[in-house]
Amino acid sequence: MKKIAILFVLSFLFVFGLAENGTVNLVFSNGSVYAENEKTYFAFDVQAWMSDGSDVLSDGMVYVEYPVGIFNDVVAMDGKVSVEKRGVLSGTDPLAGGNLYYIVNVTDTRADVFAVTFASSYSNTDMKQYYENVSTDPAEPSDLLHVTMEVSAEGTGSVRFPGDIPGTDRLYYDYEGETFSGGLDISAANEPVEVSFSSDPPEDPIDDPAQEGAVVLADFSSKLKKSVVELKWTSTSETDIAGYVIERSDAGSDYHPIVSYEDDPSLEGETASTKRIRYAYDDEGVASDVNYDYRLAAVDIYGNVLVLDQTSVPSAEEADERIVHPGKGRKKVMELAGFTLEASYPNPFNPKFTVPFRLTDTRNIDIRLYDMSGKLVNTVAAGEYPAGEYNIKVSCDHLGSGVYLLMTNTGGQRSVQKMLLVK
Repeated sequence: MKKIAILFVLSFLFVFGLAENGTVNLVFSNGSVYAENEKTYFAFDVQAWMSDGSDVLSDGMVYVEYPVGIFNDVVAMDGKVSVEKRGVLSGTDPLAGGNLYYIVNVTDTRADVFAVTFASSYSNTDMKQYYENVSTDPAEPSDLLHVTMEVSAEGTGSVRFPGDIPGTDRLYYDYEGETFSGGLDISAANEPVEVSFSSDPPEDPIDDPAQEGAVVLADFSSKLKKSVVELKWTSTSETDIAGYVIERSDAGSDYHPIVSYEDDPSLEGETASTKRIRYAYDDEGVASDVNYDYRLAAVDIYGNVLVLDQTSVPSAEEADERIVHPGKGRKKVMELAGFTLEASYPNPFNPKFTVPFRLTDTRNIDIRLYDMSGKLVNTVAAGEYPAGEYNIKVSCDHLGSGVYLLMTNTGGQRSVQKMLLVK
């Protein structure tokens, strides 16, 4: 059995490794600064052209590194960036009128970088005729995305595709799911930024602006175990933070504090730290039939309260993580009689992702996660599952950044999704 399993994995890797001719050349261009509704914005286009080949994209990822002095940090979480599909990604299905592509997510990957993931809405090869090929002319690249970022301060710099992203050659695939033999060229994915406010500063400026601390939050999660809710969060940077406060809302009621750093020394913050700091608090004695919402706030040494994030815990009846309703419109990765597997999300992820699928009858399901060498790193699902809608959460705290392969087997059929872990 071991030999058979090894041969199976090797044969899978060989098939997965097939590549389509060509190189995807990414271009950042047409940068501009403009003012609207008393705010200043910087906008630029993401374009692409192909060398040594011509093809249709199925999915891809665009990373953007930006100067925090101009835009501040974690712009996606703070709602300071928006992305629109343009050109080849804006096409629609002439038969049903649906979008040929969709934006999977826009998410921070670190304090000065965010990622945009897009994917095709269809995988049926009969639909390929309605998709537009990427330009092969470097002088006339195809439009992909239009990115708008809210400006916070004057300055000069550039937005660029960072050169330290792992697995760059596997970020773009053609319509048949093959990588491109030349991978991804990001040498032209660099656009200068120069912001100078033309208007005079507002009258009656504040002579002595109030000081404020800062926190870069990596995650905030909650988990119900019997009558205890385990709350955990991680910061990657703290400046002038006295400590943390946790507030709770019971069944939609107003938030009220349940614990403060003044009562629990383990919740005290740091005045100057760039290390990852992990915090935890157990909310004990919660009722099993109540939905709880939690809000995390930091208090700086100047007395300011900074609301950072919130999380929810369902009642015990709703806490069965296996049976949920997957999001509408998500790309179907595998569809058989009685079984539908949708695209796992988020992608990229850190450090967890969710595998959604639906069954109309009982059947054996086998879903496993492998690294790029073919080593099994996580068994997601194995065995007989009854009919229902499932949403299996996968934790990858023990794994390092990189590309992983999520393999699903059922009814003699197999599908593979590439998952990117960015820590």
